[in-house]
Amino acid sequence: MNRYMFFRALVLVFLFASCSNEPPPEQTAAATAEPPKITAPIKVETIVVERTDLAEPLIASGTIAAKQTSNIGVLSQGVVEKFHVRVGDRVTKGQALFQTRRIDYEQRLSEAEAQLDIAIAESANAESAFKRYSVLVNDGSVSRAAYEEVQTTFQIATSNVTLRRTQVAAARQALDDTIVRAPFNGAVTARYIDEGVFMANSFSGMGNSAVLQIQECEIAAGILFAPESEVGRLRLGLPGNLYVDGRSAPIPSDIIILNDRVDPQARTVEFRMAFLNEGCAVRAGQSVRAEVSVDPRPALVLPRAALQGSSTSPYVFKVDGDSARRASVRFRDIDAVRIEILSGVSESDLIIVGPLDAMRDGTKVETDAS
Repeated sequence: MNRYMFFRALVLVFLFASCSNEPPPEQTAAATAEPPKITAPIKVETIVVERTDLAEPLIASGTIAAKQTSNIGVLSQGVVEKFHVRVGDRVTKGQALFQTRRIDYEQRLSEAEAQLDIAIAESANAESAFKRYSVLVNDGSVSRAAYEEVQTTFQIATSNVTLRRTQVAAARQALDDTIVRAPFNGAVTARYIDEGVFMANSFSGMGNSAVLQIQECEIAAGILFAPESEVGRLRLGLPGNLYVDGRSAPIPSDIIILNDRVDPQARTVEFRMAFLNEGCAVRAGQSVRAEVSVDPRPALVLPRAALQGSSTSPYVFKVDGDSARRASVRFRDIDAVRIEILSGVSESDLIIVGPLDAMRDGTKVETDAS
């Protein structure tokens, strides 16, 4: 009996302990009536998106070219007998470059001169006969038909002299043309054959029809290409600087040629900027970069610090009422601290520039415009 009473008392003790852990009803009601916590808005610095005139140079790349390049072939066909210059030589206009064999052309000139002497003699004889017949026909000593025949012979002889003189001039020119001369001041940049090769004077435009290549290198130009989107910003006379690999100082120049054609494959437009190339210091074929001072254009510009996200998913936070809203953007780099917004925000939008560490889409904000 005593053991039974002991267990009964123990159960009552446990029941009393469990009931004492429950909060009183008034405490539970008070806890239920507590108001929710209110998060204070984040005070942010903002910048207003404005359309400003962006003055930045147009960047283009290309290749240096000489003012003119000529592949020089023979004028009087024959075996190339002698070269007077080598690759790398500077030449002046009219300087001898190479020559073809002259003996055949000397013989042709001698033959033409002999034919001219014969024609002159025949013309003199015909003239003398014509003068005699002119007197005799008046007194009836010779017939009119005989007179006219002598007159015709004299006219033919006179024309033959003219023909022979022309042939002599052509033969002399052909002989002179065996020596090929530089058409302008420049440099020898290529030699295609050696002595002993027969060359015809029919220029096909192929490399093997030429003997030497000459470039007028004292005046050069950058042949440059810009994206077709820049066509509206380019015009003749715009100044700029050329930067050539291996040359530290920029070369001032301006646009002298603007091609009206856009390359349909590369989607680029061509323009050229010329400069004086003293001593041919800049070589044709070198790569060149141009910075052209084009007119300012309107653009939406933001500080780079406002940009968030990765290069593939960039975004900014803009103020929408009392909240921050994430806006995906497309942009273009201007320099180390500025970007141009291409899409995603509009003029007069408020863009949050700080603090951005805890900023999320929908975060409550309080603006402090700067």
